[in-house]
Amino acid sequence: MPKKILVFQFRTDKSLIHERSCILKTTGFKSSQVKFVNVLNKHSKIPQASDVNLYRAVILGGSGQVDISSWSPQIKKLIFEIKPFMKQVIKIDMPTLNICFGHQLVSVMFGGSVEADQNQAETGTHKIYLNDQAKKSLLFKNTPDSFYAVEGHKDSVTKLPEGAILLASSDRCQIEAYRIKNNIYGLQFHPELDKQGMMYRISLFPSYAKGKNLNKLLKDYKQTNFATKVLKNFSDIHHS
Repeated sequence: MPKKILVFQFRTDKSLIHERSCILKTTGFKSSQVKFVNVLNKHSKIPQASDVNLYRAVILGGSGQVDISSWSPQIKKLIFEIKPFMKQVIKIDMPTLNICFGHQLVSVMFGGSVEADQNQAETGTHKIYLNDQAKKSLLFKNTPDSFYAVEGHKDSVTKLPEGAILLASSDRCQIEAYRIKNNIYGLQFHPELDKQGMMYRISLFPSYAKGKNLNKLLKDYKQTNFATKVLKNFSDIHHS
């Protein structure tokens, strides 16, 4: 039986199901190919380090409900239950994609820093600029040197995790993407979201809009075709 892709989620509201549908839609994965584990549900069975070989790839999703810069000790303890598993993931260099909150979480777990820097916070579509390291990466295969992506974050990575290589920045945020070893990637932006997905998420978490109304964000929206291609490229990495 083929190994599944494991997706860790950090949500308890309507965005939980929405994130699942966006990931399946953008990647083309069938639901039977993916195992979703909601880390914030205390009844979820968290995979152990010894379970790594049961999966072929890992995705850590976002969270509109938890900010690392202000999480409670109880929430941090709950979320850090995945650290032994993630430590083994990094050890064997399993194909992994950390999205937004996941991007920040892996940073904090493995020696990086995350801060609530208003100057780096982003909502809506922002242009991502790839550096030379990113241009050699399979994750950004057949994407231009810069492209627009959906953003929605208050916290930002301010120090890379141990062993990570910077791949991309934006005009506001210094660390938009990184790579650990060969196959583990962090993305501050949301490659699973298009215009419709962005508007729905912001409707659930209006505080991310930073004073902009939905009509303004919709008017300023830029096409994110290449950002969603990044998520499709991830499929090629874990099949290679």
